[in-house]
Amino acid sequence: MAKKRKNSRRANGEGSIVQRKDGRWCGVVTLGYKPDGKINRKSVYGHSQAEVLEKMSVLKHRLVTGPQVSSTTALVGETMKNWLRIFKKPMVSSRTFESNIRTFKNHILPAIGNMKINEVNTNIVQAILTKSLQDHKGRSNTPKRIKFLLNQFYEHLIEQGLAYDNPTLKCKVSNRYKKTYMDSKGQHKNNENYKAIPVAERARFIRALDDGPDIIKPLSLVMMLASLRIGEALALKWENIDFEKGALFVEQGLTEDVEFDNDLNIVCRKNIISSTKTTCSKRAIKMPQLVIDALLQWRKIQWCKEQVKGKTLTKSTNLVFCNDDGSIRSYDATRRVFDRFAKKHGFRQEFGLHCHMLRQTFSNMQIENKRNIKDVQHLLGHKDAKTTQLHYNSVIDQELDYEGAELLDSLFNDTTLYDGEEHIKKDVPAYHIDNNTFNTQTAEPKPTTYEEMTDDELDKQYEELKRQREERRKRRKEKDFEM
Repeated sequence: MAKKRKNSRRANGEGSIVQRKDGRWCGVVTLGYKPDGKINRKSVYGHSQAEVLEKMSVLKHRLVTGPQVSSTTALVGETMKNWLRIFKKPMVSSRTFESNIRTFKNHILPAIGNMKINEVNTNIVQAILTKSLQDHKGRSNTPKRIKFLLNQFYEHLIEQGLAYDNPTLKCKVSNRYKKTYMDSKGQHKNNENYKAIPVAERARFIRALDDGPDIIKPLSLVMMLASLRIGEALALKWENIDFEKGALFVEQGLTEDVEFDNDLNIVCRKNIISSTKTTCSKRAIKMPQLVIDALLQWRKIQWCKEQVKGKTLTKSTNLVFCNDDGSIRSYDATRRVFDRFAKKHGFRQEFGLHCHMLRQTFSNMQIENKRNIKDVQHLLGHKDAKTTQLHYNSVIDQELDYEGAELLDSLFNDTTLYDGEEHIKKDVPAYHIDNNTFNTQTAEPKPTTYEEMTDDELDKQYEELKRQREERRKRRKEKDFEM
Protein backbone atom coordinates (compact mmCIF):
# COMPACT_ATOMS: atom_id res chain seq x y z
CA MET A 1 0.00 0.00 0.00
CA ALA A 2 1.37 3.37 -0.97
CA LYS A 3 2.31 5.70 1.85
CA LYS A 4 0.10 8.68 2.36
CA ARG A 5 1.87 11.87 1.37
CA LYS A 6 2.58 14.16 4.29
CA ASN A 7 0.98 17.58 4.06
CA SER A 8 3.84 20.10 3.83
CA ARG A 9 1.65 23.15 3.63
CA ARG A 10 2.65 25.82 6.13
CA ALA A 11 0.27 27.37 8.59
CA ASN A 12 -1.25 30.77 7.97
CA GLY A 13 1.31 33.50 8.60
CA GLU A 14 4.33 31.20 8.35
CA GLY A 15 5.08 31.83 4.71
CA SER A 16 7.48 34.69 5.49
CA ILE A 17 9.46 32.83 8.16
CA VAL A 18 12.87 31.43 7.14
CA GLN A 19 15.92 30.12 8.95
CA ARG A 20 19.17 32.03 8.47
CA LYS A 21 22.62 30.52 7.98
CA ASP A 22 23.61 31.46 11.54
CA GLY A 23 20.77 29.29 12.92
CA ARG A 24 18.41 32.10 13.88
CA TRP A 25 14.89 32.44 12.47
CA CYS A 26 13.68 35.53 10.66
CA GLY A 27 10.15 36.70 9.92
CA VAL A 28 8.80 39.64 7.90
CA VAL A 29 5.60 41.55 8.63
CA THR A 30 4.01 44.05 6.23
CA LEU A 31 3.03 47.21 8.13
CA GLY A 32 1.50 49.09 5.23
CA TYR A 33 2.91 51.50 2.68
CA LYS A 34 5.49 54.24 2.96
CA PRO A 35 4.83 57.82 1.77
CA ASP A 36 6.61 57.01 -1.51
CA GLY A 37 4.23 54.08 -2.18
CA LYS A 38 6.69 51.30 -1.36
CA ILE A 39 5.71 48.47 0.99
CA ASN A 40 6.74 49.06 4.62
CA ARG A 41 8.09 45.76 5.97
CA LYS A 42 9.38 44.95 9.42
CA SER A 43 11.78 42.06 10.18
CA VAL A 44 11.85 40.20 13.51
CA TYR A 45 14.37 37.62 14.70
CA GLY A 46 14.40 34.77 17.20
CA HIS A 47 16.10 31.54 18.21
CA SER A 48 13.12 29.40 17.23
CA GLN A 49 10.30 29.43 14.71
CA ALA A 50 7.73 29.69 17.49
CA GLU A 51 9.46 32.74 18.97
CA VAL A 52 9.46 34.55 15.63
CA LEU A 53 5.80 33.64 15.04
CA GLU A 54 4.88 35.10 18.43
CA LYS A 55 6.73 38.36 17.70
CA MET A 56 5.01 38.60 14.33
CA SER A 57 1.61 38.12 15.99
CA VAL A 58 2.35 40.96 18.41
CA LEU A 59 3.30 43.27 15.53
CA LYS A 60 0.16 42.39 13.61
CA HIS A 61 -1.95 43.03 16.69
CA ARG A 62 -0.33 46.44 17.18
CA LEU A 63 -0.92 47.19 13.53
CA VAL A 64 -4.65 46.62 13.98
CA THR A 65 -5.18 48.15 17.43
CA GLY A 66 -2.54 50.89 17.62
CA PRO A 67 -1.36 53.79 15.48
CA GLN A 68 1.28 53.17 12.82
CA VAL A 69 4.79 54.41 13.41
CA SER A 70 4.70 56.59 10.33
CA SER A 71 1.68 58.49 11.71
CA THR A 72 3.47 59.52 14.93
CA THR A 73 4.71 63.10 14.62
CA ALA A 74 5.56 63.77 18.27
CA LEU A 75 9.11 64.97 19.00
CA VAL A 76 11.44 63.14 21.34
CA GLY A 77 12.26 66.21 23.46
CA GLU A 78 8.72 67.24 24.39
CA THR A 79 7.45 63.67 24.74
CA MET A 80 10.34 62.64 26.98
CA LYS A 81 9.94 65.76 29.13
CA ASN A 82 6.29 64.86 29.77
CA TRP A 83 7.27 61.25 30.51
CA LEU A 84 9.88 62.37 33.05
CA ARG A 85 7.46 64.72 34.80
CA ILE A 86 4.40 62.42 34.84
CA PHE A 87 5.77 58.87 35.03
CA LYS A 88 9.40 58.99 36.17
CA LYS A 89 9.31 61.59 38.94
CA PRO A 90 6.90 59.75 41.30
CA MET A 91 8.95 56.52 41.05
CA VAL A 92 12.38 57.77 42.19
CA SER A 93 13.90 60.00 44.84
CA SER A 94 14.45 63.68 44.13
CA ARG A 95 18.23 63.22 43.88
CA THR A 96 17.86 60.40 41.37
CA PHE A 97 15.33 62.45 39.41
CA GLU A 98 17.79 65.36 39.36
CA SER A 99 20.40 63.05 37.85
CA ASN A 100 17.86 61.92 35.22
CA ILE A 101 17.05 65.53 34.33
CA ARG A 102 20.76 66.34 34.01
CA THR A 103 21.26 63.38 31.66
CA PHE A 104 18.24 64.40 29.59
CA LYS A 105 19.14 68.08 29.24
CA ASN A 106 22.89 67.69 28.72
CA HIS A 107 23.01 64.67 26.39
CA ILE A 108 19.65 63.53 25.02
CA LEU A 109 17.83 66.80 24.34
CA PRO A 110 20.64 68.46 22.31
CA ALA A 111 21.19 65.33 20.21
CA ILE A 112 17.70 64.04 19.34
CA GLY A 113 15.28 66.46 21.01
CA ASN A 114 14.00 67.80 17.68
CA MET A 115 13.70 64.40 16.00
CA LYS A 116 10.47 62.46 15.65
CA ILE A 117 10.07 59.35 17.78
CA ASN A 118 10.14 57.01 14.77
CA GLU A 119 13.23 58.66 13.29
CA VAL A 120 15.53 57.56 16.12
CA ASN A 121 17.27 54.30 15.29
CA THR A 122 20.07 52.18 16.73
CA ASN A 123 22.80 53.96 14.76
CA ILE A 124 21.77 57.37 16.10
CA VAL A 125 21.67 56.19 19.72
CA GLN A 126 25.00 54.37 19.33
CA ALA A 127 26.57 57.57 17.97
CA ILE A 128 25.38 59.46 21.07
CA LEU A 129 26.84 56.82 23.39
CA THR A 130 30.15 56.71 21.50
CA LYS A 131 30.53 60.50 21.60
CA SER A 132 29.77 60.55 25.33
CA LEU A 133 32.34 57.81 25.89
CA GLN A 134 34.97 59.84 24.03
CA ASP A 135 34.08 63.06 25.87
CA HIS A 136 34.50 61.30 29.23
CA LYS A 137 37.85 59.69 28.28
CA GLY A 138 36.53 56.14 28.24
CA ARG A 139 34.53 56.29 31.48
CA SER A 140 31.24 54.53 30.86
CA ASN A 141 29.07 55.90 33.71
CA THR A 142 27.45 58.70 31.70
CA PRO A 143 26.88 56.62 28.52
CA LYS A 144 25.28 53.91 30.64
CA ARG A 145 22.93 56.46 32.22
CA ILE A 146 21.97 57.75 28.76
CA LYS A 147 21.24 54.25 27.50
CA PHE A 148 19.32 53.31 30.66
CA LEU A 149 17.07 56.39 30.48
CA LEU A 150 16.40 56.05 26.76
CA ASN A 151 15.62 52.36 27.19
CA GLN A 152 12.98 53.09 29.84
CA PHE A 153 11.52 55.88 27.70
CA TYR A 154 11.12 53.73 24.59
CA GLU A 155 9.73 50.81 26.57
CA HIS A 156 7.04 53.23 27.77
CA LEU A 157 6.38 54.35 24.18
CA ILE A 158 6.00 50.73 23.05
CA GLU A 159 3.49 50.05 25.83
CA GLN A 160 1.53 53.14 24.78
CA GLY A 161 1.54 52.07 21.13
CA LEU A 162 3.65 55.07 20.04
CA ALA A 163 6.69 53.07 18.92
CA TYR A 164 7.35 49.56 17.69
CA ASP A 165 11.11 49.51 18.18
CA ASN A 166 13.45 50.14 21.08
CA PRO A 167 16.62 51.54 19.43
CA THR A 168 18.74 51.00 22.56
CA LEU A 169 18.48 47.19 22.68
CA LYS A 170 21.39 46.54 20.30
CA CYS A 171 23.58 49.44 21.49
CA LYS A 172 26.88 48.66 23.18
CA VAL A 173 28.78 50.57 25.87
CA SER A 174 32.35 49.45 26.55
CA ASN A 175 34.47 50.74 29.38
CA ARG A 176 38.00 51.54 28.19
CA TYR A 177 38.95 53.48 31.31
CA LYS A 178 41.59 51.69 33.37
CA LYS A 179 42.11 52.70 36.97
CA THR A 180 45.58 52.52 38.53
CA TYR A 181 46.03 50.94 41.93
CA MET A 182 48.93 49.72 44.04
CA ASP A 183 48.88 46.14 45.26
CA SER A 184 50.14 44.81 48.60
CA LYS A 185 53.67 44.47 47.14
CA GLY A 186 53.85 48.15 46.24
CA GLN A 187 53.56 47.58 42.48
CA HIS A 188 51.36 49.78 40.30
CA LYS A 189 48.79 47.91 38.24
CA ASN A 190 45.74 48.76 36.14
CA ASN A 191 42.29 47.54 37.09
CA GLU A 192 39.01 49.27 36.32
CA ASN A 193 37.16 47.43 39.09
CA TYR A 194 39.49 48.35 41.96
CA LYS A 195 37.53 50.85 44.03
CA ALA A 196 39.16 50.73 47.48
CA ILE A 197 42.22 52.37 49.01
CA PRO A 198 45.23 50.23 48.02
CA VAL A 199 46.54 47.98 50.77
CA ALA A 200 49.94 49.70 50.91
CA GLU A 201 48.32 53.16 51.35
CA ARG A 202 45.78 52.47 54.10
CA ALA A 203 48.08 53.02 57.08
CA ARG A 204 49.50 56.18 55.52
CA PHE A 205 45.97 57.48 54.96
CA ILE A 206 45.00 56.94 58.62
CA ARG A 207 48.20 58.64 59.82
CA ALA A 208 47.50 61.61 57.53
CA LEU A 209 44.09 62.15 59.19
CA ASP A 210 45.85 63.79 62.15
CA ASP A 211 47.08 66.50 59.78
CA GLY A 212 43.62 67.43 58.48
CA PRO A 213 40.71 69.48 59.84
CA ASP A 214 39.28 68.25 63.15
CA ILE A 215 36.20 66.73 61.53
CA ILE A 216 38.15 64.71 58.95
CA LYS A 217 39.48 62.00 61.27
CA PRO A 218 36.27 60.92 63.05
CA LEU A 219 34.17 61.24 59.87
CA SER A 220 36.63 59.26 57.74
CA LEU A 221 37.11 56.50 60.32
CA VAL A 222 33.35 56.09 60.76
CA MET A 223 33.03 55.46 57.02
CA MET A 224 36.21 53.40 56.62
CA LEU A 225 36.08 51.26 59.78
CA ALA A 226 32.34 51.22 60.54
CA SER A 227 30.96 50.96 56.96
CA LEU A 228 28.69 54.05 57.09
CA ARG A 229 27.61 55.86 53.94
CA ILE A 230 28.33 59.56 53.94
CA GLY A 231 24.60 60.30 54.31
CA GLU A 232 24.35 57.93 57.28
CA ALA A 233 27.38 59.55 58.93
CA LEU A 234 26.01 63.09 58.50
CA ALA A 235 22.64 61.99 59.96
CA LEU A 236 24.24 60.24 62.95
CA LYS A 237 23.18 61.55 66.38
CA TRP A 238 24.97 61.20 69.71
CA GLU A 239 22.08 59.06 70.97
CA ASN A 240 22.93 56.54 68.23
CA ILE A 241 26.34 55.86 69.81
CA ASP A 242 26.82 53.67 72.90
CA PHE A 243 30.39 54.27 74.05
CA GLU A 244 30.14 51.76 76.91
CA LYS A 245 29.27 48.87 74.58
CA GLY A 246 31.27 50.29 71.69
CA ALA A 247 28.20 50.07 69.47
CA LEU A 248 26.92 52.36 66.74
CA PHE A 249 23.29 52.23 65.53
CA VAL A 250 22.35 53.37 62.03
CA GLU A 251 18.71 54.50 62.04
CA GLN A 252 18.43 57.40 59.58
CA GLY A 253 20.16 59.03 56.64
CA LEU A 254 20.68 62.45 55.14
CA THR A 255 19.15 63.25 51.77
CA GLU A 256 18.43 66.28 49.61
CA ASP A 257 14.86 67.26 48.81
CA VAL A 258 14.83 68.97 45.39
CA GLU A 259 11.80 70.77 43.95
CA PHE A 260 11.24 71.29 40.20
CA ASP A 261 8.91 73.44 38.11
CA ASN A 262 6.95 72.31 35.04
CA ASP A 263 9.97 72.90 32.77
CA LEU A 264 12.04 70.58 34.99
CA ASN A 265 14.16 73.44 36.36
CA ILE A 266 15.31 73.28 39.98
CA VAL A 267 13.34 75.67 42.18
CA CYS A 268 15.00 74.94 45.52
CA ARG A 269 16.83 72.22 47.42
CA LYS A 270 17.20 71.51 51.12
CA ASN A 271 18.87 68.88 53.31
CA ILE A 272 16.57 66.71 55.40
CA ILE A 273 16.95 63.74 57.75
CA SER A 274 14.89 60.85 56.49
CA SER A 275 14.84 57.06 56.60
CA THR A 276 17.81 54.99 55.52
CA LYS A 277 18.49 54.09 51.90
CA THR A 278 16.86 50.65 52.34
CA THR A 279 15.17 48.85 55.21
CA CYS A 280 18.24 46.62 55.51
CA SER A 281 20.42 49.69 56.07
CA LYS A 282 19.18 49.93 59.66
CA ARG A 283 21.84 48.02 61.58
CA ALA A 284 24.03 47.89 64.68
CA ILE A 285 27.81 47.96 64.28
CA LYS A 286 30.56 47.15 66.77
CA MET A 287 33.12 49.94 66.55
CA PRO A 288 36.88 49.37 66.61
CA GLN A 289 38.75 51.17 69.39
CA LEU A 290 40.28 53.56 66.87
CA VAL A 291 36.80 54.81 65.94
CA ILE A 292 35.72 55.10 69.59
CA ASP A 293 38.78 57.19 70.48
CA ALA A 294 38.28 59.48 67.48
CA LEU A 295 34.59 60.08 68.33
CA LEU A 296 35.40 60.80 71.98
CA GLN A 297 38.05 63.30 70.91
CA TRP A 298 35.59 64.89 68.49
CA ARG A 299 32.99 65.19 71.27
CA LYS A 300 35.52 67.08 73.40
CA ILE A 301 36.14 69.48 70.51
CA GLN A 302 32.40 70.03 70.12
CA TRP A 303 32.04 70.65 73.86
CA CYS A 304 34.71 73.36 73.68
CA LYS A 305 32.78 75.01 70.82
CA GLU A 306 29.67 74.93 73.02
CA GLN A 307 31.43 76.95 75.72
CA VAL A 308 32.69 79.53 73.26
CA LYS A 309 29.65 79.99 71.00
CA GLY A 310 26.84 79.10 73.38
CA LYS A 311 25.34 76.55 70.99
CA THR A 312 24.34 73.04 72.10
CA LEU A 313 26.36 70.53 70.11
CA THR A 314 26.80 67.47 72.35
CA LYS A 315 23.29 66.68 73.57
CA SER A 316 21.85 63.27 72.71
CA THR A 317 19.59 64.76 70.02
CA ASN A 318 22.37 66.74 68.33
CA LEU A 319 23.96 65.56 65.12
CA VAL A 320 27.48 64.23 65.57
CA PHE A 321 28.87 65.96 62.46
CA CYS A 322 26.77 69.13 62.40
CA ASN A 323 27.84 72.68 61.56
CA ASP A 324 29.13 74.98 64.29
CA ASP A 325 25.61 76.37 64.79
CA GLY A 326 24.09 72.88 65.14
CA SER A 327 22.51 72.81 61.67
CA ILE A 328 22.73 69.96 59.18
CA ARG A 329 26.02 69.72 57.33
CA SER A 330 25.44 69.35 53.58
CA TYR A 331 26.87 66.75 51.19
CA ASP A 332 28.69 69.30 49.06
CA ALA A 333 30.35 71.11 51.97
CA THR A 334 31.57 67.81 53.42
CA ARG A 335 32.91 66.58 50.08
CA ARG A 336 34.77 69.85 49.48
CA VAL A 337 36.55 69.55 52.83
CA PHE A 338 37.44 65.91 52.15
CA ASP A 339 38.62 66.61 48.58
CA ARG A 340 40.92 69.41 49.75
CA PHE A 341 42.43 67.04 52.33
CA ALA A 342 42.88 64.29 49.70
CA LYS A 343 44.58 66.65 47.24
CA LYS A 344 46.86 68.11 49.91
CA HIS A 345 48.30 64.68 50.75
CA GLY A 346 48.35 63.39 47.17
CA PHE A 347 45.69 60.71 47.65
CA ARG A 348 43.46 62.23 44.98
CA GLN A 349 46.21 62.18 42.38
CA GLU A 350 47.61 58.74 43.25
CA PHE A 351 44.47 56.60 43.32
CA GLY A 352 41.50 58.96 42.97
CA LEU A 353 40.40 59.01 46.62
CA HIS A 354 36.81 60.12 47.28
CA CYS A 355 34.38 59.72 50.18
CA HIS A 356 32.67 56.54 49.04
CA MET A 357 36.02 54.80 48.55
CA LEU A 358 36.28 54.59 52.36
CA ARG A 359 33.20 52.36 52.49
CA GLN A 360 34.59 50.27 49.63
CA THR A 361 37.78 49.87 51.66
CA PHE A 362 35.81 48.54 54.63
CA SER A 363 34.25 45.89 52.39
CA ASN A 364 37.60 44.90 50.89
CA MET A 365 39.25 44.55 54.29
CA GLN A 366 36.49 42.21 55.46
CA ILE A 367 36.71 40.03 52.34
CA GLU A 368 40.51 40.00 52.44
CA ASN A 369 40.29 38.51 55.91
CA LYS A 370 37.97 35.72 54.75
CA ARG A 371 34.71 37.12 56.14
CA ASN A 372 31.58 35.46 54.77
CA ILE A 373 29.91 37.53 52.05
CA LYS A 374 26.58 37.39 53.92
CA ASP A 375 28.23 38.87 57.01
CA VAL A 376 29.72 41.66 54.92
CA GLN A 377 26.31 42.28 53.37
CA HIS A 378 24.80 42.78 56.83
CA LEU A 379 27.60 45.12 57.92
CA LEU A 380 27.18 47.24 54.79
CA GLY A 381 23.38 47.27 55.04
CA HIS A 382 22.76 45.85 51.57
CA LYS A 383 19.44 44.31 50.64
CA ASP A 384 21.04 41.66 48.44
CA ALA A 385 24.37 39.87 48.77
CA LYS A 386 24.74 40.16 44.99
CA THR A 387 25.30 43.91 45.38
CA THR A 388 28.06 43.24 47.90
CA GLN A 389 29.70 40.63 45.71
CA LEU A 390 29.57 42.55 42.42
CA HIS A 391 30.11 46.18 43.47
CA TYR A 392 31.88 46.06 46.85
CA ASN A 393 34.36 43.25 46.25
CA SER A 394 37.42 44.40 44.31
CA VAL A 395 40.01 42.26 46.13
CA ILE A 396 42.96 41.81 43.78
CA ASP A 397 45.57 39.80 45.68
CA GLN A 398 44.32 36.22 45.87
CA GLU A 399 45.95 34.03 48.51
CA LEU A 400 46.59 30.30 48.06
CA ASP A 401 44.09 28.00 49.72
CA TYR A 402 46.51 25.98 51.84
CA GLU A 403 43.78 24.48 54.02
CA GLY A 404 41.91 23.13 51.00
CA ALA A 405 45.07 21.57 49.58
CA GLU A 406 45.95 19.99 52.93
CA LEU A 407 42.43 18.52 53.15
CA LEU A 408 42.77 16.90 49.72
CA ASP A 409 46.22 15.57 50.62
CA SER A 410 44.74 13.89 53.69
CA LEU A 411 41.97 12.29 51.60
CA PHE A 412 44.12 11.05 48.75
CA ASN A 413 47.62 9.76 49.54
CA ASP A 414 49.56 6.50 49.35
CA THR A 415 47.99 5.25 52.58
CA THR A 416 44.36 5.89 51.62
CA LEU A 417 44.75 4.88 47.97
CA TYR A 418 46.78 1.68 48.36
CA ASP A 419 45.73 0.56 51.89
CA GLY A 420 49.22 0.87 53.26
CA GLU A 421 50.76 -1.39 50.60
CA GLU A 422 54.08 -0.42 49.13
CA HIS A 423 53.56 1.48 45.90
CA ILE A 424 56.38 1.48 43.38
CA LYS A 425 56.39 4.72 41.44
CA LYS A 426 57.31 4.65 37.79
CA ASP A 427 60.79 5.97 37.13
CA VAL A 428 60.74 8.70 34.47
CA PRO A 429 63.99 9.27 32.52
CA ALA A 430 65.54 12.70 32.57
CA TYR A 431 64.32 14.97 29.78
CA HIS A 432 66.57 17.50 28.06
CA ILE A 433 64.67 20.56 26.93
CA ASP A 434 67.49 21.85 24.69
CA ASN A 435 67.54 18.92 22.24
CA ASN A 436 64.15 17.30 23.01
CA THR A 437 65.76 13.97 23.97
CA PHE A 438 65.49 11.60 26.89
CA ASN A 439 68.42 10.42 28.95
CA THR A 440 67.99 7.19 30.88
CA GLN A 441 71.14 7.78 32.86
CA THR A 442 71.11 9.79 36.03
CA ALA A 443 72.09 13.34 35.31
CA GLU A 444 75.08 14.67 37.19
CA PRO A 445 74.43 17.73 39.34
CA LYS A 446 75.40 20.91 37.54
CA PRO A 447 77.70 23.46 39.18
CA THR A 448 75.74 26.20 40.93
CA THR A 449 78.37 29.01 40.67
CA TYR A 450 80.89 30.10 38.07
CA GLU A 451 83.75 29.40 40.50
CA GLU A 452 82.82 25.70 40.46
CA MET A 453 82.78 25.52 36.64
CA THR A 454 85.75 24.39 34.55
CA ASP A 455 87.18 26.44 31.67
CA ASP A 456 85.41 24.25 29.10
CA GLU A 457 82.11 24.67 30.90
CA LEU A 458 82.59 28.44 31.01
CA ASP A 459 83.33 28.51 27.28
CA LYS A 460 80.17 26.51 26.55
CA GLN A 461 78.14 28.82 28.77
CA TYR A 462 79.56 31.86 26.99
CA GLU A 463 78.79 30.44 23.53
CA GLU A 464 75.27 29.55 24.62
CA LEU A 465 74.64 33.10 25.88
CA LYS A 466 75.92 34.52 22.59
CA ARG A 467 73.63 32.24 20.65
CA GLN A 468 70.60 33.25 22.73
CA ARG A 469 71.45 36.94 22.27
CA GLU A 470 71.65 36.58 18.48
CA GLU A 471 68.29 34.77 18.39
CA ARG A 472 66.71 37.48 20.50
CA ARG A 473 68.00 40.22 18.19
CA LYS A 474 66.74 38.30 15.17
CA ARG A 475 63.25 37.95 16.68
CA ARG A 476 63.14 41.67 17.48
CA LYS A 477 64.07 42.58 13.88
CA GLU A 478 61.40 40.27 12.51
CA LYS A 479 58.82 41.74 14.89
CA ASP A 480 59.77 45.32 13.90
CA PHE A 481 59.51 44.38 10.24
CA GLU A 482 56.01 42.94 10.74
CA MET A 483 54.85 46.15 12.45
